[in-house]
Amino acid sequence: MNAKAIPLVLIALLLWGGAVSCQSKPEASAAVTQSEGVVNADVNVAAFAALIDTAETGMLLDVRTDREFAMGHIRGAAQIDFYRDDFKAELAKLDPAVPVYVYCRSGNRSGQAAKMMKSMGFKTVYNLEGGIGAWARKQPIEK
Repeated sequence: MNAKAIPLVLIALLLWGGAVSCQSKPEASAAVTQSEGVVNADVNVAAFAALIDTAETGMLLDVRTDREFAMGHIRGAAQIDFYRDDFKAELAKLDPAVPVYVYCRSGNRSGQAAKMMKSMGFKTVYNLEGGIGAWARKQPIEK
C-alpha cells in the first residue's frame, strides 16, 4: 500500500467505526453479566422503560441525593441516597430476590450501586445507561 492510500484507508475506517457505533443499541448493552442465575445489566432508556412497564414485581430505585430527587424522578421510584453513610445498610433491607431497576443522574452512581448489590447477593439488577438525563430526553419525569 502506498503512502497516499494510508490516510484514505484510515478515514474510511474511522467513518465506518462511527457509523457502526451510532447504530441503535440492543436492549441490553455489552455490560450484561449473567451467571449462576444472576442478571446485572446496563440497559438503554427504551429497554429500561419496557422493563419497568412490564415487570410484575420489582423495585425502581433512585440513588441520587434528596435534592436531585426533588428536582424530578421517574414515577414510582423509591430513593436511597448513594452518598449516605448507611447506603449499604439500606440496600441490605431490600429483598435480594426482587428485581431492582436502578438509576442516578448519569449512570455512574447507579452502576456502582448495581455492582454493590450484585456482591450483596441481589439476583436481578438493571442499571439505566445515562441515568435520569438520558431518561428525561425520551420519557416524562415527575416532581
